[in-house]
Amino acid sequence: MVTTTLSCIRRPAVAGYYYPEEPEALRQAICQLIQRQPEASSVAPRAIMVPHGSLQQSGAVSAAVFGRLRVPRRCVLVGPSHTNSAMRWAVFAEGSYRTPLGDVEVDAGIAAALLERCVWLERDAWAHRGEHALEVILPFLQWARPEGFSIVPVVTSSDVLSECADVGQALAEVLGPLGEDVLLIASSDLSQYEAAQAGAAKDRRLLARILALDAQGLLRAVQEEPALMCGAGAVACVLIAARRLGATRADLLQYDTSLNVGGDPHSVIGYAGVALS
Repeated sequence: MVTTTLSCIRRPAVAGYYYPEEPEALRQAICQLIQRQPEASSVAPRAIMVPHGSLQQSGAVSAAVFGRLRVPRRCVLVGPSHTNSAMRWAVFAEGSYRTPLGDVEVDAGIAAALLERCVWLERDAWAHRGEHALEVILPFLQWARPEGFSIVPVVTSSDVLSECADVGQALAEVLGPLGEDVLLIASSDLSQYEAAQAGAAKDRRLLARILALDAQGLLRAVQEEPALMCGAGAVACVLIAARRLGATRADLLQYDTSLNVGGDPHSVIGYAGVALS
């Protein structure tokens, strides 16, 4: 756990709702999910995609990823905006993100380098207030690396290929020369509020593009039919950055839907955990 004296603290927005608010209950919930997964292999991918549903709905999928993941000391998180922010690409550039498990320091140096290199990225902490897409990932990271790590949080409302490409290129240009592993994390759910069979078919098409590392094809699929993928721009950006950093393959670690945890069969959400290496 990293603590910080910086005054800019992004406080939890969905603790007690998406996941337990009490620290020990949260640790136990994550441990129980991790223990249900295959034996950890301690892999170090260049990037991952994980969902951002509640711990009850999508926690098992996230656990399938984080239970076998070796987390480096620096991570960049990119997720969709659910709060109608005016900023298309908003960076929380300094301070810390707080969860019940403690404060996670923001890597101000990487954030500043990204802001300087890419015109789409804007410094805006307000866009992160109330946003759950990145917050729900942090307890898993804190479980996987309790000795501490830093993050650069980015939320976006864009699924424009040129913007995703520019941000992905900036990530590669900033992270590549660091000489150390930096984990890219895309926060995204798959099809949204579909009947079970229709949602599963759409999820197969979306995952085909993701597993092919095809950012352009993914965005085209989302735009050509109402797939309603929540986080397509974030995933496209991370796919582009990961490929530029040398990723050549993607592996589906787990797929599930809200139906399997008691959800409405006529309003299903798809979840997937993917590792890019």
